[in-house]
Amino acid sequence: MSNEDRILLTKPLKPVAVLRSKRRIAVGVASLASLAIAGTALFIWEPWVDRSPFTARSYSPLDADMFVDTGDGSCRAEGVAAREKLLGEDKRVLATGSSQGGESLSSEYGDLAGHCFAYTEFTGVPAGEDAYFVVSGERLYTADGEELGPVETAEASLRESMSEAKKHWENFQEPAD
Repeated sequence: MSNEDRILLTKPLKPVAVLRSKRRIAVGVASLASLAIAGTALFIWEPWVDRSPFTARSYSPLDADMFVDTGDGSCRAEGVAAREKLLGEDKRVLATGSSQGGESLSSEYGDLAGHCFAYTEFTGVPAGEDAYFVVSGERLYTADGEELGPVETAEASLRESMSEAKKHWENFQEPAD
């Protein structure tokens, strides 16, 4: 044998355990990244929110000078009070409507007895908005002369039937001045 040492032309192999742990780390990082992307996409898309259009109704009790009594227990808003717009959360107009009808309120509605409980119907309203705002053609003011802006309305309120909406107004008492 000669005094020459053998020369290896290949790299020494790393232990198998080190290769497996690096592979597991890479797979774990890729899995977490995939979950983050999928979660972000679901959060933006919101597939659980029903966005199909629906017919909304806005209810409000009207004073005697704002409605016409038809004489059979029903009534309807007249003039400027009969026209309303439904705005979305970004204040864009989603739908316009005019008064469809209403019912005269009986004595069980306290101070609202004799008022007209009128409704405005809006068709084709996109569902799934975070907030809705009903803007009347009639400008309303507080006792101090401040204009009342549109009030935020939930989608559930816009989907209520007239009997459900009237329950909120039973035994209503006007605030003392």
